[in-house]
Order: sequence, then C-alpha cells, then structure tokens
Amino acid sequence: MASNQSSLKIIILIYFTIISSYSNSNPIDDVLLFSNSENLYNFFVEIPAGSNQKWEVDKKTGKLEWEEKKGEKRVINFLPYPGNYGFLPQTLSGDGDAIDFLSLDESLNRGEIVEVKIIGGLYFEDKKEIDYKLIGFTKLSPLFKFNSIEELFKEKPQVLNIIKIWFESYKKPGKMIFYRYIDQTEALQIIQEGHERWNAKNIN
Repeated sequence: MASNQSSLKIIILIYFTIISSYSNSNPIDDVLLFSNSENLYNFFVEIPAGSNQKWEVDKKTGKLEWEEKKGEKRVINFLPYPGNYGFLPQTLSGDGDAIDFLSLDESLNRGEIVEVKIIGGLYFEDKKEIDYKLIGFTKLSPLFKFNSIEELFKEKPQVLNIIKIWFESYKKPGKMIFYRYIDQTEALQIIQEGHERWNAKNIN
C-alpha cells in the first residue's frame, strides 16, 4: 500500500510539473522554428482560416488571447481571414514581433502547431514599416504540390491576388501598401535573418 501511495505521489508530482512547465511556456520562444521534417518549418496558428476574431500571443506572458481595443474584443471588419494566420516561432522581424505567416489550408485549430512548406510571401508596408507576410501550406493542402511562388502564380494566379487584395483591404484604405511578391529564396533569407535576430536578443 505504501509503495502504491509513493508511486501515486510521484505521478501527481510529474503531472503538475509538466502542467506548470507548459503554462509558463511561450510559443514565440519555446516552440522550435525548424521542424524535424526536411525543408519544413513550424508554424503557430493564432487565427484559423475563416475567422474574423483577432487573436494574438502576448509576447510577455506567452498566452494566446483575444485582443482588445478600447475595452472591446477585436474583430476584423472585413471578410474572414483567407488562410490560417500566425507566426514562425523563434524569429524576430523589424517591428519586434515574430515573422507573420499565412498557411493556405482548410481551417486549423487556434493554438495548433503544424509543419509548413514556405514558398514565398508578400512585401507590404504598414504605417511606413516593412511588413512581410510569408505564405505556404501544410502537407494536407491541395496546393502542397507547388514548390515556389512562381509555380503558384503560373497555375493559380488568383490565389495570390486574393491574398494581396485581402491584406490591402482589411484595414483602413491606404494603411497596407503592397510593393511586390517575395520568392522562396528571399523568404528563407528573411526567416534566417529573423532567427538570428531572435538568437541575438535571447543571448543578450
């Protein structure tokens, strides 16, 4: 009986240690950028495809929360997100946030971490600051066969046009200005630089 009680106490201790560790984690820093699968990256879903709710991971607490503005929950006053929106962990962009990513898949779960292929992105400016929106998909996406943004543009040009128009339009007119598309080589370079920036910040 004493042996069983000791075992139970150990199990309970391990359980609460795991729960405590998980609750104190921050997906921006604690989820790995590089996947175990070759040429794939980890992606953290903040906003599922088809949602208008503006959720975001708090950089300090690591909690995924429904953003508030002037005491009200933020809702995008436009068409729902055309893909699953979130970030690439262990990266840091010029605006101090993790690098934005849009996965062109069916709706994923909020808070889910999935492996994605990155094919390129879109270069915007938001309030005169560079705002990259990298794009790609999971293995479940019917678009996974495309290995570059050039292939996607050639075969399904309206996909990119829809994404471009959506980001240009979901805020007030003139806030998001589109400049150009980003190919895979440049997108991966942006990720590498963002990862190095994140590393430098955490070392210091």
